[in-house]
Amino acid sequence: MPAVLYRVDNRLVHGQVLEAWVPRVGADTILVVDDNLVKDDFHKTVLEAMGHSRLKIIVVDCANAASRINGELSGKKVLVLFHDTKQAKQARAAGLDYMVLNLGNIHPGRQSTKLTSNVNLSKADAHRICVLISKGVKVDARAVPADKSPDVGRFCHALDKAH
Repeated sequence: MPAVLYRVDNRLVHGQVLEAWVPRVGADTILVVDDNLVKDDFHKTVLEAMGHSRLKIIVVDCANAASRINGELSGKKVLVLFHDTKQAKQARAAGLDYMVLNLGNIHPGRQSTKLTSNVNLSKADAHRICVLISKGVKVDARAVPADKSPDVGRFCHALDKAH
């Protein structure tokens, strides 16, 4: 699989991604996987227009992410961005067979618990991450490459089991 990073970041394309992660992994393409954004022509067009000659940005839905990566993007260095853990889990269920997932930024929500200063997880997020981990996906939580990740699996397991 040509993707060099799979990341959950509800800000999608922003400074940390462009200035820290793209150079670190050598990405030449950003694939934004989001079922809602792909239906929003205005925001999709704006996001894709942020690309330039050395970095292409493409927005797709969860169902088509794997075929795009294995098709037209084969041979490219693709950084895959998901808006949330739900999209990450759905895309994997639809055939996007990644083995490492980075949690970069998840805004606080109702009844979320802080994992790191940038990642806040709900019970639903924790459950989805536990499912991914049970399928062999390694999950870390780092805003930028130099950050040290906490034990995401232990945290999510405890949060998923809490009543």
